[in-house]
Amino acid sequence: MSSTAHHIATGGDRPASAAALTAVPSTAPALAELERVLDTFRAVNHTAKDVVSDARLQQLEWVAGELALALPLGLTETAGDSLAELLAPDAVQAYLLYGRGGFLRTMPIVSTNPASFDTSERVRIFCLEHFARQAQLPFEAPDLPLWGLRPTVSPLLADAIGDHLRDVAEQWPEADRPDGIVRGLAMWGVMRDVLPRLGELETMRLDDLELKKGAWGLTIVRQPQGGLRGKEPEPEIVNLSPDTGRSIVDWLARRPKLTDRLEGSEPEHLWLSTPPSPEVGLPIHCRGISRWYKKVADAVQVKQDAAGVPEAELVPTRWETMRRTLLAQKDARDAS
Repeated sequence: MSSTAHHIATGGDRPASAAALTAVPSTAPALAELERVLDTFRAVNHTAKDVVSDARLQQLEWVAGELALALPLGLTETAGDSLAELLAPDAVQAYLLYGRGGFLRTMPIVSTNPASFDTSERVRIFCLEHFARQAQLPFEAPDLPLWGLRPTVSPLLADAIGDHLRDVAEQWPEADRPDGIVRGLAMWGVMRDVLPRLGELETMRLDDLELKKGAWGLTIVRQPQGGLRGKEPEPEIVNLSPDTGRSIVDWLARRPKLTDRLEGSEPEHLWLSTPPSPEVGLPIHCRGISRWYKKVADAVQVKQDAAGVPEAELVPTRWETMRRTLLAQKDARDAS
């Protein structure tokens, strides 16, 4: 008979995920082994977040909690005997079926997006692979569902973003433009030319830029959605447009003034925080880039509303939606 549900992780300076629960005795061999694997991931997260991030650990704990909830529902007759049996193909298939059916939820949901099922299943399979790899167990990965991408919008909306940034910049003489506007023009140029994800934009370094024969190139290591699944990321050099190159030169001329008040070595990141941020001169993070883009898109939407643009045709306030639009446009152009 199963015991009362409780958190799979207790103690420590990081609260356990609400979904990380057990519904079977902790003495079940499979769950005891799984707990030891989780402890390894927690230890790595505590000392090397670049290897196991907080978000990744939360996913691993979530899947471990689901496995504990699924075990008493019936996976296979031997699923609880060992972690190897818990990760065997038949047990994994039964677990995924329970997940798709919503039997492993620990809280009610307000609405259901069909695409979220595929996303959740990809996370489940990814975490199961991590458990097996850490425990040095064989694992037969089920087929991954395809990503359900958000719908894209008209590529013309990207022009609206650029036009707005240039209109704002022209309100000042070039020498008097605020640092944030100078950075915004350069960042938007790179976003349009390179089509990076926010994480890739955040990690760009000064030495990723290279000037050859008067033209700027930028090296990027792409990290596709869902990961590379065992492949090593390959650096790619993207040639920047002349307009972006000029904006980059303007931004590089501003960077030294932003770092004058910092103690220690100058940050190597390409993109730094600008006034009025209290972190002037420090690298800008994904969240800050996302807020900057949304602020610009909101300002463009105000103009569109005034011009009577239908709501369905407004500039998207998420960079990822715009990025996929521009990527689809580029792919279509390359294929023609």
